[in-house]
Amino acid sequence: NPPGDERPEPLYGKQGWTDTHVVWSPHGRYLACFHRLGIILWGGPSWKKLTKFGHEGVKLVDFSPCERFIATWSPTTDQTRSVQVWDMTTGALLRAFAGPKDISQMPWPIFKWSHNDELLARLGDDCIHVYESATMKLCTDAAGKRTSLKVEGVKDFAWCPTECRMAYWVPEEENAPARVTIIDLPSRVEVRQKNLFNLTDCHLHWHPQGDFLGVKVDRHTKTKKTMFTTFELFRLRDKNVAIEVLELENKETRIHAFAWEPKGVRFAMISGEGPKFDVSFYTMEATKGAGAKVRLLTKLERRQANGLYWSPMGGNILLAGLKKLGGALEWFNVNELQTTGEDEHFMLTDVEWDPTGRFVSTGVSHYYHQSENGYNMWSSQGKLFGRYLKEKFYALQWRPRPPCMLNDEQERDVRKNLRDASRRFEAEDLKVKYAAEFEKLELRKAMKLQFYELVQAKNGKWRAGKADRAALRDGYESDRDENFTITDELVETVIKTVEENA
Repeated sequence: NPPGDERPEPLYGKQGWTDTHVVWSPHGRYLACFHRLGIILWGGPSWKKLTKFGHEGVKLVDFSPCERFIATWSPTTDQTRSVQVWDMTTGALLRAFAGPKDISQMPWPIFKWSHNDELLARLGDDCIHVYESATMKLCTDAAGKRTSLKVEGVKDFAWCPTECRMAYWVPEEENAPARVTIIDLPSRVEVRQKNLFNLTDCHLHWHPQGDFLGVKVDRHTKTKKTMFTTFELFRLRDKNVAIEVLELENKETRIHAFAWEPKGVRFAMISGEGPKFDVSFYTMEATKGAGAKVRLLTKLERRQANGLYWSPMGGNILLAGLKKLGGALEWFNVNELQTTGEDEHFMLTDVEWDPTGRFVSTGVSHYYHQSENGYNMWSSQGKLFGRYLKEKFYALQWRPRPPCMLNDEQERDVRKNLRDASRRFEAEDLKVKYAAEFEKLELRKAMKLQFYELVQAKNGKWRAGKADRAALRDGYESDRDENFTITDELVETVIKTVEENA
């Protein structure tokens, strides 16, 4: 929107555009709309219909990271072929897969894609099925046979965001310890493995640039009544993949939320027992003397927050108290380690940053509450731009943006010269903001110039008629200064009287 134009204006709308909800593609090129007979993709400058995928009763979709493929699932079709993978360009059905055995425990996305769309994988019984997207067939092993990746008891896996590399974990079984393994695909070469003991649950968190892997390990205390959490941090860029163990001061503390900074080497976590929690910030950056070692930056104690929402550009984070915590909001600048704004949004259910990191929306969805539905719009520092109540408001989704075309060095140059560029852009914003005032000023200048030209013309005409006026008065020049007496008179007016005590 133009500077100063704080109320959002609709660019395009259509009655009955979707039957249920919509989903953006990862780069924002397509908008998927749900209908009884399938999915329709819209896009382009005029938002025209691009293609459709016929899958009756479809409920869920998932785009591949590079927007080459789309997976759909329907609970009403034959579950032996309820998951279907389509080519985005041609709209052709590439292959249909069996759905989950228990629909009530439907994991979605059921397929997870590699960063370059070349591989897709799903969890199986004691194995991980890894397929080639080009052929939709299983990857080949060392012997050249197309087989699944055999991993007894595997519970979950996650792709690296920047490489064809996968991490998976296996729980304890009898005398065998639990373990986390990182492998390269399709070569199936093991990169690193770590055994874990007394494990109850495990969650894998890849760093957005693939430099680190955070493994959240939940364990029972000795009494078996409570749980506590530790973190295993893998440094993928170090020789032999070094591993650090992060334990909190109170070892019996449980971690409720964890999030990597989108661009950087820092992460945040929420720990403690409610209703108020502690929020801690750490960095993986190597320092002189200490070397490569995870380091605590700061700790915010007793915060009403159960959600961590980093700005897509990094540097700023929003701590939110969702649902039962009442909607407390705190904006925190991790670079300066200080709070930049605090507010609240009662009955808050959703938080969404825009892709530029300039704005963030908070909403109350009709999915969870039947009153006070709507959204608020904020700046990245917590300034409220507006409150927008909408009956039966369900969700606000920002349109994603394609990846930046600048390389890391060019981005560093932009950040280095950002102050000079900001001054130039601020001046341009001021011109736009005060465009109406500038127009009025120019109009007044033109009217003033026109008036002076008129006065000058009248004075010239008056001077030209001086001789004629004198001839009419027998040579007497009535407009000479000598014929007038100028008297100065001083008038005093009391504006204000103040009495001063002696």
